[in-house]
Amino acid sequence: MKKNFLVSLVYLFPAIILVLFTPISSAQLSTSENRILLQIQKLLEYPQVLQGWTNLTNFCYLPPSPSLKIVCSNSHVTELTIIGTKKKTKLVSWRSDDETLSARFSIDSFFTALTKLSNLKGLSLVSLGLWGPLPSKIKRFWSLEVLNISSNFIYGGIPQSISSMKSLRSVVLADNLFNGSVPDLRKLASLEEINLSDNKLGPEFPLLSKNLERIILRNNSIRCQIPPQLKHFDKLELFDISSNVILGNIPSFIFSLPFLKYLNLAANQLSGALPVNLSFSSVLMFVDISHNLLVGELPSCIGSKSSNRTTLYSWNCLSTRSLDDQYPSSYCQRVEALAVKPPLRRRKESKTQLGLILGIIGGAVGLLVLMVPLILCIFKKSKAEKVGSNKDISRSHKFSDHAYPRPSKNI
Repeated sequence: MKKNFLVSLVYLFPAIILVLFTPISSAQLSTSENRILLQIQKLLEYPQVLQGWTNLTNFCYLPPSPSLKIVCSNSHVTELTIIGTKKKTKLVSWRSDDETLSARFSIDSFFTALTKLSNLKGLSLVSLGLWGPLPSKIKRFWSLEVLNISSNFIYGGIPQSISSMKSLRSVVLADNLFNGSVPDLRKLASLEEINLSDNKLGPEFPLLSKNLERIILRNNSIRCQIPPQLKHFDKLELFDISSNVILGNIPSFIFSLPFLKYLNLAANQLSGALPVNLSFSSVLMFVDISHNLLVGELPSCIGSKSSNRTTLYSWNCLSTRSLDDQYPSSYCQRVEALAVKPPLRRRKESKTQLGLILGIIGGAVGLLVLMVPLILCIFKKSKAEKVGSNKDISRSHKFSDHAYPRPSKNI
């Protein structure tokens, strides 16, 4: 029996040591942050993933799952991941009660509570039905490194305050309803990934840090040329600007960035011919330039088959061996011309509208000038008639005085 006791003690000893030397601060969340998490559960309207939370829940010891993860350090929450089930369909362009939180939800109140978790380094709130404009108070996450609020219904502009969050390494705002210009993010030197896909951002190409490794701007409203500054992004590994309105030629440097592995320029209005002597970087594994307006000969580096590289170039106007998946060159010329004309037409329309407005004003002024003499003539005639009438009245008084003399005051 003594032997069994010694064996048990040998097995229990490491566990006892672990318990004794585990810092209390790491094992127990502060009371204030415990309350904040319960408040977040309420503000999110008790989603399924948070159903089990109570006052007795030890949040720091909840087992991580694909939809929920809480990491604690020194009595503080440092990482919070909540993934809901309110997935945004492509057909919905505004909030609906079926896919968003109720009309009672206040995104401002929600982030007021959330930013009290001031030690957060990682925050992921995905498919929770969040709706409303993203508050500028998000900058209160002074130590935040990872921000993911994708697949929600957050609309309006991306707040300028995000450009002051110097610790950010990854920003994922994909699949929301953001619009307008992206703030200047060039000073975010630690930023490695930005994913703003499936929004309505544009028309300018965002100003980004050259230290980025992954840029995903797919399916937005960006209407411009590929900026030449990208040639300085020598850490870039993934670049996706597909499904926008990117115009002009494809600069050859984009294919030879030293670390670029994935390049997607599909479904834009890129035009012109590619250099015949175009060369790819040895690490470039995926290239998609399909569904554009490219013309001319297909460079050999694109046309040649490679076992370790995927290259897609269909539905352009390129001269290839098989023309089954290419448009005739006249198609690209026509579409490119149409792509350029709308702004000119709008300018002409604005000039026409301005001319019409000025014409109406000029006509009104001219009519007024013509009417002034007529009004003066009528006024003078009216005045003359009034004077004549007064004279007649005076004569009638005189006549009445003569015909019917007034009684004398002496009577």
